Amino acid sequence: MNNIENSAAGITEVQSAPAGKTRKPGSIPVKVYLQEAENICNWCRQDREILTANGLDWTIIEDMPNRIDALREAQARWTTSDSRDTETEREWIEKSDSAREFRAGLVRSLKFVFRRNHPAISKIKRIAEGSSHAAMIQSLRDFSVFGQEHAEFLKNTKFDITLLDTAGVMSRELATLLGAVNTARAFSSDLLKVRDQAFTQLDEALKELKDHADYVFRHDPSRLSGYSSDYYRKNYLKSKKKKASDEKTV
Repeated sequence: MNNIENSAAGITEVQSAPAGKTRKPGSIPVKVYLQEAENICNWCRQDREILTANGLDWTIIEDMPNRIDALREAQARWTTSDSRDTETEREWIEKSDSAREFRAGLVRSLKFVFRRNHPAISKIKRIAEGSSHAAMIQSLRDFSVFGQEHAEFLKNTKFDITLLDTAGVMSRELATLLGAVNTARAFSSDLLKVRDQAFTQLDEALKELKDHADYVFRHDPSRLSGYSSDYYRKNYLKSKKKKASDEKTV
C-alpha cells in the first residue's frame, strides 16, 4: 500500500472512530506539530526497552506513523477546501452587499412613487421587512413581481422600471450563490471536524508517550529533551526575553 492509500485509509479510520471530545492544534501550526511528532516518534525508538518496562504499550508507537499520515492528509484536504471557499465567500460578500444597497435604493424610490397610494406603501414596507440573507433575496424577487403588477402605473412615472427586472435577476443569482456558499461552508466544516479528530488521535498518542518519558527520564535531561516541543520552548524563551526587556524599560 502506498503513502496516498495509507493516508486515505487513516482518514477512514479517523471518521469511523467513536465520537468523542476533540482537541484543536491551538497556537502551534499543524505543519510544525507534524514535524515534531515525526521527530519524537524517531527519538523514542532507542528508548523502547525502558519505556515498555515502565508500562508503555508499544503498539501506540507502531501506529503513530499512520496517525501522522492521517493528520497530514486531513490538514491538506481542509486547507485546500478552505482556499477554494475563500473565493466563493468573497464573491458572496461583494454581491450581497451591493444587493442590500440596491434594495435600499429601490425601496426609497418606490415609496416616493407610490407616496399617495397607501395600500401600495404598506405592501412595499411589508416586502422590505427582514434583514436575513433569505429575506433580502426573497424581497428582491417580490419587488420584481410587484413591479409587474403595477407596470401600467409605473410607465407613466419617472421611475426606471428596468430596476425591477434587475431585482428579479439579482434575486436568482444571489440564491444560487448563497446555495454554493452554504454547501461549501458545510463541506469545509466537515473537513475541519475530521482534521480535529485526526489531531486528537495523534495528540493522545504523543501525550501517552510523553507522560512515560517525563517519568522515566526525570533524572536524564539530555534524553528527556528529545520529547519536548522546540516550538513551545522557543516561544517561551522569546516571551521570557521580551518580559525581561519590558521590565528594564519601566
